Amino acid sequence: MQTRFCCSSFPTLCLTLLLVLLSGCATSARLPGVEELPRSRYWNAPEILELTKDAGKHRSDALIIVQGDQLVYRAGQTVEKINTHSVRKSIVAVLYGIAIEKGLLNLDDSLKDLGYDDRKNPLTATEQQATIADLLKSRSGIYIDASGQNWQRPERHSAAPGDSFFYNNWGFNALGEILERRAGMPLGDIIVEWLAKPLGMQHFSANDVDWDSINKSSVRQYVIYMSADDLTRFALLVANDGVYRGKRLVSASWIREMTTAHSSAETDAKNLFGGGFFDGYGYLWWTRNQNGRRLICADGHGGQFIIIDQEARLVMVNRRNTGTHLLAQGWFLWRGKETDRRYIYQLFERVGELLEARPVSTASNP
Repeated sequence: MQTRFCCSSFPTLCLTLLLVLLSGCATSARLPGVEELPRSRYWNAPEILELTKDAGKHRSDALIIVQGDQLVYRAGQTVEKINTHSVRKSIVAVLYGIAIEKGLLNLDDSLKDLGYDDRKNPLTATEQQATIADLLKSRSGIYIDASGQNWQRPERHSAAPGDSFFYNNWGFNALGEILERRAGMPLGDIIVEWLAKPLGMQHFSANDVDWDSINKSSVRQYVIYMSADDLTRFALLVANDGVYRGKRLVSASWIREMTTAHSSAETDAKNLFGGGFFDGYGYLWWTRNQNGRRLICADGHGGQFIIIDQEARLVMVNRRNTGTHLLAQGWFLWRGKETDRRYIYQLFERVGELLEARPVSTASNP
């Protein structure tokens, strides 16, 4: 496992932790952000400032709003490389689209075909039939202890691959390892080559992927750290059907397939969909119907949100600083409070209504 934090003595550890908690990631704070995006005519406009004035009170540490290719709002810790938590899965979903288009694997490849197994908890013949598509849909039917999963899972062997939806870290984690093996390079390097460089990410590096594990499974959990600015570039790629600033990185058909609800609250237990907050689940992306608008959502612990309304070409990225390394993350788990998710989604709706009522200019603003 890569380590983002180390020290040679306990006093140094305490001092470093104190400085991080008080001032955030000072090194990355000096780096530029999404400065290349043109400003909307609503940039720093009184209407937007009024709508967003309470974001801090609702525990939003970074908030970015973009419509089309224009920056509407950007405030807070936008350059700190914060743990993405479960948003990591949505990032990997796009990487799988690229991998499939490169011919590295197929959706119908089974774990048996790929020679993939859990060495500490070997898969049964039935479990080995789970496909890449099953794992992406979170319908693998493999219910084994998984790193990063602290919620109750169904009994093992209670469902066959494809039968039912369950938000399952074992499958999510396996996707990270499988992708590394098929691409022949570490996940951090894959993100750099396939996403960070083409998108012009300014803060992400290959070292911003950690790996975690537990004793009961050989399958490791990948942990991705990324800034709000860089995550916004990624969100715009998805919002624009796989194109970023005129360059196609992944097919529009993959974006559509990835964000189509392959499981829904109508076909599976409603409480499995974020406690009923979401309506469906695609390939590692949530879907939500909000007052007649179809939203595409990535959702991570603490308040790591990407919200996309493709029809309105509206994107919102919210971050809660749960930690820029594992030690600070432990502090948050002990003392921290999550961003108010409902506030952020209501804010997204109100911003959308404002921009729809008075559309932004297509001209670049200084």
